[in-house]
Amino acid sequence: MIAKEEIRKVAESKIKEIDGFFVDVKLNTANVITVFFDRLEGVQVEHCLAISKYIEEHFDRDVEDYELTVCSAGLDNPFVVEEQYHKYNGKEVGVLLTNGKRKTGLILSYKDNILTLEVAKKKKGSRKEYILEEVEIPQNEIKETKLKINFK
Repeated sequence: MIAKEEIRKVAESKIKEIDGFFVDVKLNTANVITVFFDRLEGVQVEHCLAISKYIEEHFDRDVEDYELTVCSAGLDNPFVVEEQYHKYNGKEVGVLLTNGKRKTGLILSYKDNILTLEVAKKKKGSRKEYILEEVEIPQNEIKETKLKINFK
């Protein structure tokens, strides 16, 4: 069985070559490998094929007997790495905090493990008026961050 760290090392070198960033690798007991990556400019099928081919050149399928899938990190999956916060800067996200509370807002920045969101908060005494405020959330208080997909 191939070690996750070995797969990551090989995949990461090719991902960097195509101006992308490594997100995660999943490996199960049946030797099914899934490599997740992303690019600031977006992921195309050609990128997935190039990375897949590169990984296959480094691990012999006949010896290791594995199944490989290479894909983008996906819009509906939680953020795993810092680069995802940078990619979606200015976009709306939903954040689940470790205390169970939720925050929704636009990413203003992610720096020094602190996420800064612009959050719309109801104005006191008003049902329809909102004020915008900046909220800083340390990474250790974030359980999960997901991109909000709005169809307008």
